[in-house]
Amino acid sequence: MGLAILVTVMWVMLLAIAAFLVLVVAPLESVADGMPRLAVSAIQAATAIAAVILFVFALSRLKRAYMNRKIPRV
Repeated sequence: MGLAILVTVMWVMLLAIAAFLVLVVAPLESVADGMPRLAVSAIQAATAIAAVILFVFALSRLKRAYMNRKIPRV
């Protein structure tokens, strides 16, 4: 796996997370009509934080896989 592929996969993951946040999390406000605004905001914030944590975890695994291929273990 080359560096260009690593960077490309990283950007695709970033764009997927951004699209998820814009297309799914942001419209939650209009879907949850009966809920208080504070509760909807808390759900949106928790979902966004979880998405970012998942993104960081996936990037860590991707970096580890890249480094294991480039640097052989002794």
